[in-house]
Amino acid sequence: MYKKFLGKWILFLVLLGFSLFMSLKTAFIIFYFFFWILLSILTVSFLWLVLVYFCKRIYLERKITLKIEEDDILEITLEIKNKSFLPIFDVVLKDYLSCTYAQERQKFIMLDLLMPNSAIKLVYHCLCPQRGRYEIGPLVAYFFDPLGLFYFKQVFSVYSEVYVYPRTFNIRKFPALNKGTSPWLGVETSRVSGDDDEFYGVREYKSGDPLKKIHWMVSARKNQLIVKEFQRQSFFRATILFNLEKEDNSGEGKESVAEYTIKIVASIAKYLINLGVSVEVISHAGEVVHIPFNKGADHLEEILKFLTIAQAESRITLSELFATFQRNILEDSSLIVVMTDKNKAFLPAMFSLGVRNVSLVPIFLESSTFLKDDPGKKDTKGYGIDISENISLNPIYIACKDNLEEKF
Repeated sequence: MYKKFLGKWILFLVLLGFSLFMSLKTAFIIFYFFFWILLSILTVSFLWLVLVYFCKRIYLERKITLKIEEDDILEITLEIKNKSFLPIFDVVLKDYLSCTYAQERQKFIMLDLLMPNSAIKLVYHCLCPQRGRYEIGPLVAYFFDPLGLFYFKQVFSVYSEVYVYPRTFNIRKFPALNKGTSPWLGVETSRVSGDDDEFYGVREYKSGDPLKKIHWMVSARKNQLIVKEFQRQSFFRATILFNLEKEDNSGEGKESVAEYTIKIVASIAKYLINLGVSVEVISHAGEVVHIPFNKGADHLEEILKFLTIAQAESRITLSELFATFQRNILEDSSLIVVMTDKNKAFLPAMFSLGVRNVSLVPIFLESSTFLKDDPGKKDTKGYGIDISENISLNPIYIACKDNLEEKF
């Protein structure tokens, strides 16, 4: 933009110099003739810009995809409306795209002509390589005169918030969760007249049935006591526990322990919630984060939003985090723990949850494989954990650059 602007001024000065040269060869009046012609054109062009400046009524609106994942393309639609009675020439728009690479964050768009009372939509894109919450904007407009020799700048406070979620992977062979005698994601139906979840039907009254369960309308119609019957909904509950410890965050960028942890947790949460499992998240990322049990798309979005902005800022250990929430982990549920292999000595402390019928799914990240000077990956098969024979435990080991879909 600035090169084009400077080039027009150079051309103007060249024409002025040429007229001066010609006047020296002939008559000096030629220079005055060209000078006043150029000055008149310049004045008219400048006055037009001043008129546009004081009479302009331009409105900008940006529409974007609010939720995308890492390495996705963000599509941005910019609508420009000119509600003045004057046409606008040569508008250069600059948008600040904070979610892309540093060298591509300033996006310039050239608009040659915008007629009065008209609108135009412009579409542009950018790659979002890193998870996070970003603010797109502001928009800056450069309005030029018809000759392109003058301009004025205006900043429009048009901002858009976008969440770049962690990139998730497909899970096909996740360990079975614990749910007592219920089948995997099944519904255990109990024909009882208790305080259960969903209406099932009606049946004849039996001695001992509470009076509050009597279906009076049906009883009157059938001339005998009829009670309501319910089915008991059984669902799986899983707690995901992890700690984004600052001192334990080996590696850099996307090849770091924290980024792998977040990607794994996001994928597991998405997988379980899509299956109807009630999920709870307990974490520490500079402060304690507890997202209680729930299901559904809104709950998943709440978890993903936290993972989008989470950073390895924790100053406490995983052992301290577990001790704080140990008593809150529900009976007949599953505990999924994502941690580094440095914490494997802490694992036996979780075995006490077995008395409450809590199954344990440990996921270990090999810290040494995230270091730059690591000559090669260590053999994950060599990482055994000495546990009692009556405890069923199948740890999952993850090394840097592993194919996570194959591991899960």
